[in-house]
Amino acid sequence: MKNIDKNTNLLSKTILGLACLFSLSACNSNDEKSDAYGNFEAVEVVVSAQENGQLKSFEVNEGQKIKIEQQIGLIDTVLLHLQKEEMLAQINSLGDRVMSYHEQIEVYKAQKEKLTNDKDRLEKLFANEAATQQQLDDVNAALAINEKQLTATKRKIQDSNRATLSQYEPLSKKVDLINERIKRCTISSPISGTVLQKYVENGEMTGTGRPLFKVADLDIIKVKAYASATQLQKIKTGQKVTVLTDGQEGNMNQTQGVVEWISDKAEFTPKTIQTREERVSLVYAFKVRVDNKDGKFRIGMPAEINF
Repeated sequence: MKNIDKNTNLLSKTILGLACLFSLSACNSNDEKSDAYGNFEAVEVVVSAQENGQLKSFEVNEGQKIKIEQQIGLIDTVLLHLQKEEMLAQINSLGDRVMSYHEQIEVYKAQKEKLTNDKDRLEKLFANEAATQQQLDDVNAALAINEKQLTATKRKIQDSNRATLSQYEPLSKKVDLINERIKRCTISSPISGTVLQKYVENGEMTGTGRPLFKVADLDIIKVKAYASATQLQKIKTGQKVTVLTDGQEGNMNQTQGVVEWISDKAEFTPKTIQTREERVSLVYAFKVRVDNKDGKFRIGMPAEINF
C-alpha cells in the first residue's frame, strides 16, 4: 500500500509540473504576440518610353542599382534628326530671301549715286551751253525711276520681313519640339534605386507609354501594418518602434523603425492579416520606415511591429 501511495504522489507531482510548464508556455506565447502585423513595401516606379522607335541600346538588368538621371538606354533618333535638318534648311532659305532684297538695294543705291553725279555734271555743262536740255531731262527721269525702284524694294523688304517672321517662328518652334523629342529618346531613371523588373530587350521596337522597366529605392523600405482604434492611441508619427522579422531556427530578428504615416480612415483588415475574426475588424493602416542599406529586407516580406 505504501508503494502505491508513493507512486500516486509521484504521478500527481509529475502531472502538476507538466501543467505548470504548459501554463508558462502559454503565458510566454501570449507575451510574445506582437502589436501589429504587416509586410514590407517600397515606392515602385515604372519607367515607360516617351517616343516611338527601335531600342538602339538598353543596358540594364534586374537587380542592378542605378542612379537618378543615369542614361541606361536610347531610342533611335535618325528620323528626328532628318526632320530637324529639314526645318533648319527652311529657316536658312528665309534668310537667303531677305539677303537677295538687300543686294538689290545696294545696286539701286550705286545707280542713284552715279545718276546724281551725272546730273551735277550735266547741270554745269548746261549752264555753259555744253549740254542739251534733253540730256538733263533724261538723267532726271532716270533718277526718278531709280527712286521708285529703291522705295519699292524697301517695301518688299518690309513685307518680306513680316512674312519671314511669320514663317520663322513656327519653324523655330518645330525645331524646339524636335529637340525635345530627341531628348526624350534618352532613357534614364527618375530615381536612384534597384531595378526590380525589365520588360523589354535591346533591339526591340517600343512605343510611347510602353513600360520599359520598374525601379524602387530599397535603401529605405517601409512596413505597412494595421492597428485597432485602441492601439492607435499608443502610436504617433515620429515614434520609434521595434520591427520583427523571421530569423534562423525560429528566432526573430529585431530592427528599429520610425512611424512615418498613420491613416485617418478606418478600413477592414486585409485578408492577408491573421484570423478571419481579425479580418472583419475595423483597423487603421500605418507605415514604419526602416533603414535597409544592407538590403536584408525584401518587398512583400512579412513583419511584426511592437510599440
